[in-house]
Amino acid sequence: MEKADEARYLAAAIADDALASGKMAFISGPRQVGKTTLAKRFLRVPQNYLTWDDASFRRAWSRKPLDAIAGVGPGPLVLDEVHKDRRWKNRLKACTTFAAQVTASWSQAARGSTCIGAEATACSAAPSPTDCTPSAWAKPAFLPSPRASTRKARFPVADLLKLGGFPEPLLGGHEGRAKRWSRLRLERLLHEDVRDLRAVSDLAGLQVLADLLPERVGSLLSVNALQQDVGAAYATVRAWLQVFEALYHSFSVRPYTRRITRTLRAAPKLYLFDLLAIPADKPSARLENLVALHLVKACHYWTDSAQGEFDLHYVRTKEGHEVDFLVVCDRVPWLLVECKTSDLEPSPSLQRFGRMLRVERLYQLVHKPGYARHYTQSNVHVLDYERFLSAWV
Repeated sequence: MEKADEARYLAAAIADDALASGKMAFISGPRQVGKTTLAKRFLRVPQNYLTWDDASFRRAWSRKPLDAIAGVGPGPLVLDEVHKDRRWKNRLKACTTFAAQVTASWSQAARGSTCIGAEATACSAAPSPTDCTPSAWAKPAFLPSPRASTRKARFPVADLLKLGGFPEPLLGGHEGRAKRWSRLRLERLLHEDVRDLRAVSDLAGLQVLADLLPERVGSLLSVNALQQDVGAAYATVRAWLQVFEALYHSFSVRPYTRRITRTLRAAPKLYLFDLLAIPADKPSARLENLVALHLVKACHYWTDSAQGEFDLHYVRTKEGHEVDFLVVCDRVPWLLVECKTSDLEPSPSLQRFGRMLRVERLYQLVHKPGYARHYTQSNVHVLDYERFLSAWV
């Protein structure tokens, strides 16, 4: 197994892009995904790690931030969980005159900051920045790195589907404990993280909504249907969904509407950061969610590391023609991905939207280990999930 710190593909981008220029680097992402572990690797001296959970630091920070960091040593300073201070922005700004380099680990204070995805990739080795660049996908050939095709996957898709992609349950390798971890993580998110973000008086209703979302993974999301099941107002349910996205419990993929006639324009599709929240008897939903996580993580990484503006969408017409995922680069359709279980023939919808949007990178994923075939006439690559996912960040 690789050393843990080698798997942090964001480390080089943070060091070269932010800290080398004396800037602050904001690390955001789901709870328990390893944000603090990543931030600590930049420390030169241990006393430069300060956390809001430490009562003595919290008191000093609330009185006078400069006094709270007066005893730090050379090198970057990590301020963990300071977003829980409602006046954190002004206090942090005051500290920048003292410390040229500050790394803050937080949950959601800046949505556009570097986002660490929840899911570990199926890649056999920690990809270097050159392996993860979108330019590696410029040619029709599928794999950007021969390394990904010749080495055994470090985390096979079967393990990701059974254990989820968060570090603790995945590395623990025990399905029962992974399920318990997932349940406790959701409880802490509902009763702690939600409270830190906004006041929610109806926690019971919020719990009902959380229970309903796994059944809707990969489907068009209707707030009207949800509010009837939850028994809350439309505006309330919509606000709760925004809270879940802010806390990295769920994320939405919106339809792409440009250059498509009779396209669906409103409803997004919903996915979860924790695969284990999806019922085990819905393996196709878990597979599609796993692909969504890899794609959205790559889009965030490429955008945040200044390699272009990447967005994740799906495409669907009112007649029901649909492809699960479309990656858009600088507003130009760039990659289409269709998730299947065992259908090895190229999807008509994938070919249709490939022609309509003039996309050359067309991939159909199947749950058949080791399968790889390129249909030259339609330019569709039919691949097994593990082979496809191993090439992504």
